[in-house]
Amino acid sequence: MTDTETLALQLAEMQGSMLAMECFVNALAESLTPSQRPVMQALYAGESTAFRTALMNSSAPEATVAAFERDVQRAIGLLGEPTADETV
Repeated sequence: MTDTETLALQLAEMQGSMLAMECFVNALAESLTPSQRPVMQALYAGESTAFRTALMNSSAPEATVAAFERDVQRAIGLLGEPTADETV
């Protein structure tokens, strides 16, 4: 197997893993009760802000940053936006 084939296989495996995690996280978000949702919104806002800062201060490729931002927006669409008094 060539290096390119090995990398392509690893990328395909990572994509499958990411899709499985997306399904898992979506199911968790869907199962939240109304009282749990604001907590999750606030925690997610805090975590995504921290990771965004780390990404911006790193040498991560633009494609990584763009995918992060895209998926954060998708998660916010699922969870909803936290209100100002809910952010962590």
